[in-house]
Amino acid sequence: MTNITLWLNRRHGFRFWAIRLRRRLDRINPGLIDQLGYTGLFVLSLYSFFYGMGDYGIINGNEALYVESAREMVLSEQWAIPTLNGLPYLEKPPLFVWLLTLAAHMSDSIELAPRSVTAGAALLLTLGMVRFSVLLRIGNRGFAAGFILVTSLGVDVMSRVAMPDLLLTTLFALGCFSFLTSLHHGKLAYYRLAAALLGAASLVKGPLALALFGLIVSANYAIEPAHRKAIRNFVFDPLAAALMFLPLCLWLLIIESQLPGSAYYFIVNEHVLRFLGMREPRDYYSGSMLYYVPRLFLFIFPWAGVLLFGWLGRSQQIEPVRQQNQRFLWLCVWIPFAFFSLSSAKANYYILLCIPPMALLTAEYLPNLLRERRRFHLGMAVTVPILIFVVIWAIRIWELRSGKTERLIPIRDGSGSLTMAVLVVLLLLVLTLIQFGWRRPAILCLGGLIMPVSFQFDHLVALSEPIMSSRKLAAYIQEHYPDARVYLYQDFESVGSLPIYLKRTLPVIDSQSNDLYFGRHRQPDHTNLVTAEAVAALGPGSLVVVLKERQHAYQSTPLAKCSEEVTTIGKARLLRVGC
Repeated sequence: MTNITLWLNRRHGFRFWAIRLRRRLDRINPGLIDQLGYTGLFVLSLYSFFYGMGDYGIINGNEALYVESAREMVLSEQWAIPTLNGLPYLEKPPLFVWLLTLAAHMSDSIELAPRSVTAGAALLLTLGMVRFSVLLRIGNRGFAAGFILVTSLGVDVMSRVAMPDLLLTTLFALGCFSFLTSLHHGKLAYYRLAAALLGAASLVKGPLALALFGLIVSANYAIEPAHRKAIRNFVFDPLAAALMFLPLCLWLLIIESQLPGSAYYFIVNEHVLRFLGMREPRDYYSGSMLYYVPRLFLFIFPWAGVLLFGWLGRSQQIEPVRQQNQRFLWLCVWIPFAFFSLSSAKANYYILLCIPPMALLTAEYLPNLLRERRRFHLGMAVTVPILIFVVIWAIRIWELRSGKTERLIPIRDGSGSLTMAVLVVLLLLVLTLIQFGWRRPAILCLGGLIMPVSFQFDHLVALSEPIMSSRKLAAYIQEHYPDARVYLYQDFESVGSLPIYLKRTLPVIDSQSNDLYFGRHRQPDHTNLVTAEAVAALGPGSLVVVLKERQHAYQSTPLAKCSEEVTTIGKARLLRVGC
């Protein structure tokens, strides 16, 4: 078998023809290969981030929250304090909402406009990864780092959802990489670029980015004596300090002048108390110290094995500068990971911050795995993540069938089993390429493993649209009751996309909404906060949206006796008041 493989490689293998093709293209245009590589990566990025992102409605909950805030900001022209259903909303600074309003001016599509912001952030992150990979001498012209990032599951999924976390990841990661470049090259411009990016990141999710960056730089200062002078220069540069801290400070001053007490609430309740598990309302997840371990694996899939076995097989005889770069990048992974693991407030997407430095480290270790003597390690790097992924899927199926967990989507169509089968077939293809010594094509095919998983994600979201989005419910109301008054019972976020499609805020009856908690306490008499008695006094004709889990509570209101069900779409029941 070995002799056959060697003969194929020498006479008919990919490497033989690739070398001949490269030499011929170099004679035609010396830079053509690089141009084709950059073009291919750019096209792949556009396809991964933008294709199909308008195929499903705005998702209730987090996505609908920001899209609705942007819609209201355009109408109210209140640019400093975002609102939600007409009430002040101060969980996040407004940069992401500002970008959504800009996108809304450029496109009329309710779905495409907001999601183009996150897709654009993912594209910017990819281009930035390529550039900083070159500056830090990681990989071959930056292709590897960009390709690994684009084909990572976490980035692929989050790029098609209008949430601020990918924008935060882009600004934070590029800020950290710019700072590392300044340490590498000693240029003040990169210090200031890092400060500007981190200052912008603070307007996405508050001081979290600045706190994490401070921890990373402090740890680097402690373990790298060679960097200490450069770090001191950065800390005492007045322009860098202004670029980093001034944006958030100015915004806090503005909102405090418009709504006294809001700055204290934002800093203390939304950030300090949140991560201590003492924030009110308690609308976040909690979990063990190991909460993020499987999520980190899934977000970097299918590259976790390449990173692990590349790290295990790394060469110890490398330049001191490259060792310093690697240690800094590992700090960019483990400090956010440790911070979120220790925090009492957890969410799946928080761990997205760790993915860009992991992609750079994977690109750094990849060349060593591509050597002939590392064939076994490369095979294991490919096989282990796929097997773990299949095991996780099998455990999930077992839990569903044994009743230990609830099914997110009630419809079963066999697409999950088909996706797993495709993954196994692609794994066999990759292993075959490795066996024949075609290691670089195998890496390209490894990145392609993300495609069936990405298709499955899109398929599941489209399949569950009546549950996850209120687009169909809004279409039903507009067709049958276009002029009716519409109310939400207790919940807002669970049908949060309904105001977006109806293009108006909706009063909430006896509100129990966590997202409206701050606004409800600051403006308890707001017109969008009503009681069941007040709605009943208006007479017949009103529509009330009641979630199935709120049905029991609704039965105790004066509206229940004279309400009749019109339709049920997903988990929402539409009732018409007749008294």
